[in-house]
Amino acid sequence: MPNAFAYLVFFSWPIVVLWMLFNYPTKKAIFISITLATLLLPSALEIDLPLLPPLDKETITGLSIAVFLFFLRKKFRIFQPGLSTKLFIGYFIVMVITVELNAMPIILSKKYLPGLTHYDTFSLIVRLILYTMPFYLGRYFSNSLKDTEIFFKTLVLMALIYSFPMLFELKMSPQLHNWAYGYQPSQFVQEIRENGYRPMVFVGHGLGLAFWFSTGVIAAAVLLKNKIRSTALSPLVTVCYLFVILLFCKTWSAIGYAIFGMLFIFKLRPSKQVKWSLLIAALVIVYPIAKVNGVFPDKEIITTINQYNPERAQSLEFRFENENEMLAHALKKPFFGWGGWGRNRIYSKEDGRDLSVIDGRWIAELGINGWAGFLFCYAILLTPLYFAHKTIRYIKEPKDQVFFASLAVILTICIIDSIPNTGMGPMHLFLAGALLGQSELLSKQKYLSENEETKPNSR
Repeated sequence: MPNAFAYLVFFSWPIVVLWMLFNYPTKKAIFISITLATLLLPSALEIDLPLLPPLDKETITGLSIAVFLFFLRKKFRIFQPGLSTKLFIGYFIVMVITVELNAMPIILSKKYLPGLTHYDTFSLIVRLILYTMPFYLGRYFSNSLKDTEIFFKTLVLMALIYSFPMLFELKMSPQLHNWAYGYQPSQFVQEIRENGYRPMVFVGHGLGLAFWFSTGVIAAAVLLKNKIRSTALSPLVTVCYLFVILLFCKTWSAIGYAIFGMLFIFKLRPSKQVKWSLLIAALVIVYPIAKVNGVFPDKEIITTINQYNPERAQSLEFRFENENEMLAHALKKPFFGWGGWGRNRIYSKEDGRDLSVIDGRWIAELGINGWAGFLFCYAILLTPLYFAHKTIRYIKEPKDQVFFASLAVILTICIIDSIPNTGMGPMHLFLAGALLGQSELLSKQKYLSENEETKPNSR
């Protein structure tokens, strides 16, 4: 049960956001606000206000920024023209159809789930807009190639500072959230690793913190590649220190993502980074297709891992079993899904207990909005990579190319992580929006340049 301090911090956060907007350039204030909300606000706390879907630390920040930008009369347009906006509109239409097809209640022996109504359509669309607000903000405000350097310097500084409470929890166990806010947002046993702990601090789960921190490691590697110092430490020392802290997190997926990102940054040219990022991200949808058709080698993978790490093999087997059960349930309504509010989950017929364990974003999306929603969701994520691949050749400055390509690499890692986990946090959505905004500006500048060159000839 959250204590009074948790609610005080939560409801005071809009004041902090407003202070940020007054004291920093808009784009930097937005990035800091979004990132600090993830790192500092209480996790798994939702406030249900009238006429709005439940607000958590992710959505209250985006809503606060949008409202304050309006009242401060700072120009801001959510839905700018372009392919991404058309895909969002298509996604909204899918959600409307999903609600209309799920008007009937689900009745079990000791469980009743009401049918969806037109109010649910409104609530779901508003919730999606609030959740994706960092994407819109990044697209609109961070379309300059120089912005990424500012964001990465800020991110690396935050990672360095945050490493101290992480080291504390490595020694004393992940208790800071419980001590500060009066409750544990996740099961404590999930943070026990190899006779020790992995830190959680205020992020809500050790896995989520490790994934965020791996992005900090990649950002530090990009600064090292461009020979830019962000703190008193040298870029090389910063990368080495942050990577050691990431190793202490004992989360192999996050460690793998950091290595993957650094290999791309140091071994491939920026144009190749973007090209391979797009190809790898597009191949991610092969996994759900393979699962649906029963050709994914679940058992073979578990057998191989069991030879080296039986504990990991057992965990992976549990994940695959739950995923297969959720997939079977989702395919009962394959095109537009079951809708939200728990209708996509599996319940015990005897006592109505929730038997679902949903880890990957893809299976959640498939269960809620079906294949239609799944395809629109991932098309939106792939759009920045597609435009980045088309426009990186217009960038002349080598350092700008490195920063630009690194955003594509980070987005690809997020898409990969959406298979086993949630994939993206608000900060990652902001960076994805920044990649799209920069790509669109490059394309527009190229178009204007070509028109200027053809004007004398047309005379």
